[in-house]
Amino acid sequence: MTALHQDGLLEASFKRSSTGKTVLQHQAQRFPLRMTVPMYLDGEDASMAFLYVQNPTGAIIADDRLTTSVTAESRSRVHVTTQSATKLHAMSGGKGHQEMTFRIGQDAYLEHIPDIIIPQARSKFSQRVNVELESGGCFIGTETIAPGRRFNDEVFKYEQLDFETNVSLGSKLLCVDRLKICPAKSALQLPGAFGDHSYLVTVLVAAPGRDLTALTLAIDSALESEPNSAGAAGELPNGAGVLARILASDKDSADDARQSVWRTARAFLIGLPLPRERK
Repeated sequence: MTALHQDGLLEASFKRSSTGKTVLQHQAQRFPLRMTVPMYLDGEDASMAFLYVQNPTGAIIADDRLTTSVTAESRSRVHVTTQSATKLHAMSGGKGHQEMTFRIGQDAYLEHIPDIIIPQARSKFSQRVNVELESGGCFIGTETIAPGRRFNDEVFKYEQLDFETNVSLGSKLLCVDRLKICPAKSALQLPGAFGDHSYLVTVLVAAPGRDLTALTLAIDSALESEPNSAGAAGELPNGAGVLARILASDKDSADDARQSVWRTARAFLIGLPLPRERK
């Protein structure tokens, strides 16, 4: 029996209450996307709302179209993550698609730190992320891509991954980042590509108006202390922010590098350490 694709929808908006706490003011969801109630898990900032996005089907299949929109209104603080890894099932035809829009109001802060993406053999997936900032707003977003299911001999056996991220300030588009990986069309484990590594981590820090040179240097310094990964940071066009890309040989090294960059950027933007408990 052929599995049916899903057009999932998740919308959530948050505002800062009169007490200073970030609270949920609107939500809408359509299977297979769901969300938890907001949780408050950061011991250093009890006002920050934590939102867990869930997909009870356990994977993205061919022709799935998942749309997520999260808004952090003025001076609110929101952490968005997933309940578990995002698995991309084998696809005999079509592809899975995910679009995420993050709207960050004036002087608001939003971080999107999902779990790893695991593409199975013959999977094909595209993702578009829109980061829409207002003055003083900041965003940290991470993406970790596994090479496939190692124990099933599926390293780089997926068909295609296509990622696009757009960052705008008000109505002005500041930059577009595009990453497309097609293992069947080019050998990835060569010098100049993945080399001896197989995990890819991207960290985007969108922070117009901040000292991006200092942030880039701080991230590069953090990455130098990660011996099992290779990566660097660079400033984005039009003062949009900083982008770091890291290659790692295994999941633990990828997680460590991601944590290191996230920790550095978070401290730089809001002066706080990472939350002690998140999962």
